[in-house]
Amino acid sequence: MEPLRTAAVVIEVRDYGEADKIVTFYSLARGRMSGIAKGAKRSLKRFVNKLELFTLLEIHFTDSRTSSLVRLDQAELLEHFPLLRSDYARYTAGILLCELVLQWTKENDPDPALFDLLKWGLGNLQAGERPPLWGAILFELKLLTLLGYQPDLSGCSLCGRLAASQAPYRFRPAVHGLVCGACARQGYREEPGTWLMISLSTISLLRKAQELEPTKLSRLCFSPQAAREGAALLRAHGNHILQREIFAWEQLLKQS
Repeated sequence: MEPLRTAAVVIEVRDYGEADKIVTFYSLARGRMSGIAKGAKRSLKRFVNKLELFTLLEIHFTDSRTSSLVRLDQAELLEHFPLLRSDYARYTAGILLCELVLQWTKENDPDPALFDLLKWGLGNLQAGERPPLWGAILFELKLLTLLGYQPDLSGCSLCGRLAASQAPYRFRPAVHGLVCGACARQGYREEPGTWLMISLSTISLLRKAQELEPTKLSRLCFSPQAAREGAALLRAHGNHILQREIFAWEQLLKQS
């Protein structure tokens, strides 16, 4: 079959046998895709220091007639993001970005905007100007917005209002939105542990992040409280929809 090429970010790497690797990418042309790199663990030229997490590559590959795995023929390094390998908190945030893309996408479903967002997310962590937790929050918020699974922060899911007089607010994953204090006081009940308290200032900050282009997100600043609340909200919201835990969140929060 005819060789193909595309820009791609490595989001998972697994050893296969004594010499090979199976690598999963999020690519510009194919979206999420996986390929086998024959002899990658022994290669001194084709793949050395390239098939690693976070690397941005131009991959040359050939489709298989019998498998969903493509054959990786060659890879050219475009960006290595070295700070993500020397700073453990940024490494953990990078793992989180990759895990989110793995869980929220399906194979052979390309989305150029998502590919650009992943490049932005890794580049933002590499820049080292803001805490990695901020980068993780902004990435997942924009990812969910892009995919149409964004939390509804426009107002209370019961009365529709968003005002200081309705505080305190809580986020309810079951409805992907907010419940205000007034509605809660008027008889709303839910099992303990199924909602998260969130301040109006954090709600406002997250709403701004939903609206801004990724290139303008660096204007936003999170207080420690806003970072904790934002991370908890996104973690709970995503886990509820996926019905599984994104394990890198726990590790990142321990370091933040």
